[in-house]
Amino acid sequence: MSDETAPMAPARTPATDEVLRRVGRNLVIYQQVEQVLKVLMTHARFHAPISQFAERFDRHAALIDRRSMGDLAGRLVDEVLQPSSDETTVDAIDEAWFGFRFSVETDAQTTARHEAELKELVDRRNELVHHFLPRWQAAVAGDTELALTWLDAQRAAAVAMLERLRGWARTMETARKEHAALLASEEGQRQMELVFLRSSRLVVMLGQVAMSTPRADGWTLLSTAGQLIKRQAPDELEDLRGRFGLPNLKTVLSATELFDLAEEQTPGGGLRTIFRINPRWRLEAPQADRPSGDAAPNSR
Repeated sequence: MSDETAPMAPARTPATDEVLRRVGRNLVIYQQVEQVLKVLMTHARFHAPISQFAERFDRHAALIDRRSMGDLAGRLVDEVLQPSSDETTVDAIDEAWFGFRFSVETDAQTTARHEAELKELVDRRNELVHHFLPRWQAAVAGDTELALTWLDAQRAAAVAMLERLRGWARTMETARKEHAALLASEEGQRQMELVFLRSSRLVVMLGQVAMSTPRADGWTLLSTAGQLIKRQAPDELEDLRGRFGLPNLKTVLSATELFDLAEEQTPGGGLRTIFRINPRWRLEAPQADRPSGDAAPNSR
């Protein structure tokens, strides 16, 4: 572009300088909104095997950092405001997985309002960045009030959204810190060990035996469970102490807190152990898999 065809820079006035100041102010606010959206979408939902957690999270965070404001706003609606109840899980898990999920529970009407306001926010930001020139030209021509009024209205909506998003981000961060503190505590470690124990194949098999071979009174002989497991999964019994630090099936049943245990006399005058699933718990297992399936006990 030659000097002859290039538009001349307008003469600066206090009024046009104020327009430019408010343009810059709004752009900074929009960048703050985008930053909070990235924080929310980075931490709202993620899971990975423990051995790859840090590496995968870094890749996940890098991908979120490259997203546009429009994409981030859409993802916020889909993953935080109206998250799907279906979670993608791995078919075979051979190590511990960790993950977290943050969502805002609200009704459909409020979600729709949030979605509309986020879309309007993105549209206004795009209008400022890409289509503000006509308003600027009008301001240079002397009509600064129109531009200033529009910029102030834009700022008010952006600040309101920024505060809302910051509130969600603060709630999420508080929850993450509380969860981290729990996991680092003795109780947290006990709960984690309990989760791993309850989801083990051995415990699932014990539950399936209790459901498939109960006596009329609802109890099952522990010796019956031992025989079935020894026949179908001998490695599970051999690895009791190494995997769980527990010496026998009775201590496994007790440690899970899923079962009731009792001792009864045998016809010969001895004692034998009987067990049943505690009524507070329910074992979900496919019928076709019994008594050696791979379902896991779930608390209810």
